Amino acid sequence: MASIHEDIFLEEKEKSEGDFKTVLRLWKYIKKYKLLIFLTLIALAAATLIELGLPYVIKFGIDNVINVEYSFTLKDSNPPTFVEDTKGTYVLKKIDNNYYMINKQTNETIEVPGEYYASYFDSAIQRIRNFSFFFIFLLFAQFLIHYTQLYFSNIVGQNVVYNLRNDLYKHLLRIEYNYFEKNTPGKITTRVVHDTQNLSNFFSDVITSLLKDIAILIGVIILMLLLDVQLSLYTFMMLPIIVVATFMFRSFDRKAYDKVRTRVSALNSYLAENLSGSMVTRLFNQEERKENEFKYMSTKLYEANMQQMYVFAIFRPLMNLLYYLTLSLILWVGAKQITQDVTTFGTIYAFTAYIDMFFRPIFDIAEKFDIMEDAFASAGKIFKIFGQNQEDLGKGIYKTIEKGKIEFDNVKFSYDGNTEVLKGASFKIEPNERVAIVGETGSGKTTIIKLISGLYKYQEGRILLDDKELYDYDLNMVRRKIAVVPQDVYLFSGTILDNIRLFNQDISEDEVKRVAKFVYADQIISKFPNNYHTVITERGASLSAGERQLVALIRAVLYDAKIIILDEATANVDVETEFLIQRALNKISEKATIISIAHRLSTVKSSNRIIVVHEGLIAEEGTHEDLINKRGIYYELYKLQFEKI
Repeated sequence: MASIHEDIFLEEKEKSEGDFKTVLRLWKYIKKYKLLIFLTLIALAAATLIELGLPYVIKFGIDNVINVEYSFTLKDSNPPTFVEDTKGTYVLKKIDNNYYMINKQTNETIEVPGEYYASYFDSAIQRIRNFSFFFIFLLFAQFLIHYTQLYFSNIVGQNVVYNLRNDLYKHLLRIEYNYFEKNTPGKITTRVVHDTQNLSNFFSDVITSLLKDIAILIGVIILMLLLDVQLSLYTFMMLPIIVVATFMFRSFDRKAYDKVRTRVSALNSYLAENLSGSMVTRLFNQEERKENEFKYMSTKLYEANMQQMYVFAIFRPLMNLLYYLTLSLILWVGAKQITQDVTTFGTIYAFTAYIDMFFRPIFDIAEKFDIMEDAFASAGKIFKIFGQNQEDLGKGIYKTIEKGKIEFDNVKFSYDGNTEVLKGASFKIEPNERVAIVGETGSGKTTIIKLISGLYKYQEGRILLDDKELYDYDLNMVRRKIAVVPQDVYLFSGTILDNIRLFNQDISEDEVKRVAKFVYADQIISKFPNNYHTVITERGASLSAGERQLVALIRAVLYDAKIIILDEATANVDVETEFLIQRALNKISEKATIISIAHRLSTVKSSNRIIVVHEGLIAEEGTHEDLINKRGIYYELYKLQFEKI
């Protein structure tokens, strides 16, 4: 069962762009905000300096403010007095609310009047108070600078993603049409919405934090060496293991994230397709099979997520283990150094704080790698869309179709470059002529319509509109004069009025009603509860096939199309609606060329001419009666539908 979906996951095997190339392509969007980036980096540098300085400030407070001995020298006088001296013999101590001078060599104790030396302790309290206020000031400064840094970096990130998303959709609107036939809407939606959001997370959560983490790592290494070289070397013993583990993690994590993004896209595509086709699923009792298919797709995504989780689950505990091993080693060595008067307690405190600061960026970088690899995986898939060719919109010499004349001159076309669908088709359609194109399934009828609209580029021959080469026109302008009414008309969420005028508020409601009456559609629209203001659901599911086709027909006339193409437009409509459409076409043919693609040959009898397509060639042309009398391909097709002949 699973094999029918394996092709969805072929994208996993495609080689992704390198991270460096991805960054270069993103730089096109980032460089527009150089000033904000500069301000972000200034704030980042300031925040990093404060963060690096905090443990050193605390060390200073412990060794020089809190843990201070007040030393004095005894002077020969009567009574004896003591003079403050950092190199003195006596140390002032307060014991049980009494003050004593203790000789550091002999431990001789001399009690002194409390009021005499209390000022020294008051001074110590004041210094501790001042130190505390300074430390709080640093914390608030760090908060404000960190807020500024995040604010600027988020502005850059949101603007970059906003511009990228707009450019992506703009590119999609102009991409070659065959891309949409090869890729599902769910997959494309994932690229435009979810993958761009991943990039937003990269800019808001990663890029500045990553720079800060790297700066902190470098700063911590320098400060540790300045504090104590021996303790630093013990710490750096773990560095090779950390570097190797980080690079291995990055490699495996990128592969896992590429797989996750691909499978999310595949699942979205599957959901979009099967929710749209839910009616078929129910009518043919396919719920159980679809449930199994979805379970298979979901399992694939689950496996990819678990693979990514395994990678991260190994890395983070390993970093924790290395952190605690390093901390234990430093505490052991540091304790020995304190007992030997080689270092101070403040130094050991600062060192343990710097070890935490040393490992915290590594933990942070690992988590940021998660987001970064997800973002780069998404960026790679986005830029693959940018790599798709945009359609050829012609030379732009001619801007519009004046008459509606069409000519195919030995046109050859292949979708895949191997199998020719059209093998040299040649025919002419005169202005205001009503022509039907018929033929068996796969003969090339719909391909002819796509070529006229410029959706595909033919390989050989010529297509002329008003005796001018198709690609000498500006195809964007030409398509305004070519209207296609497909068998399954797509309508957008909104009112009937919105869909007729394609949300163009410059077209008045009165003008829409005038055209609707012209094509005999007003009487049907008037039956709806709110007439032209009736709200319809997505794809126009609340309207019948015939009603949707009438909306498309009104739209074609409203936009003054010179060529109107009906692709099986009456295949699924009731008799009354078909009658109205045929009456409308008789009137429209006075102003426009009409081409009808039809399988139901009963609907083409009223055409001025019928063109029969067979195996990519024009096999027959003529009126209904002429072709019946020829008893050729058209006759055989007609006979299959009407056994009375």
